[in-house]
Amino acid sequence: MNTAEQVVDILKREGHYRELPKPFKIGTLSFEFTSALIATEKANDLVIVIDLKSDVPDEGAVRKVHALTRALDVVQSRRSVTAVLTQGQASSETVHAMSRVCRVLPIGTPVGQNASDLVRDWVSVLLPLKTPESVESMVHWEEDVRKLLSENTPADLTQNIFASALTDKNAVEAVLRDQLTASISSAIAEEGNDP
Repeated sequence: MNTAEQVVDILKREGHYRELPKPFKIGTLSFEFTSALIATEKANDLVIVIDLKSDVPDEGAVRKVHALTRALDVVQSRRSVTAVLTQGQASSETVHAMSRVCRVLPIGTPVGQNASDLVRDWVSVLLPLKTPESVESMVHWEEDVRKLLSENTPADLTQNIFASALTDKNAVEAVLRDQLTASISSAIAEEGNDP
């Protein structure tokens, strides 16, 4: 999967964007980019993905982006435009010219083990924020854990674990380690006493 395809996949899967057909129309004008997507929920974004061929200024891509933003102005669209530049390294002239009319994300072609993470990091500004778990659901964690415990779990162990959980995970691990050591030592001692 190339970088442009990764961008489209992330936006569709995580951002619930909808891919536009090629070419798509604004008013009576047709536009074609490597890909074009629009946000479908509360966002009002239009994302165009452009594969650049090299690191030289790409006047054709700049002209297409300027024409697109002018067409959106003419139809009084309220969509914000983001140009995601992939494949070739975007020249500073290209980025500067496009940034006059839209947001520009010059991704290029990340390589290496973390390449897909880098692509996701770049496009994360276009994704919805993930809300943290609500405080209400975290307040009753002790009650939820007690429901999961076996009735055979010693009360003193349960109490020690909950008390140490207020400190940190190392304290919980120490309590569990001590309990395991005591249980194993007890079992070995009993086995040694059997005739």
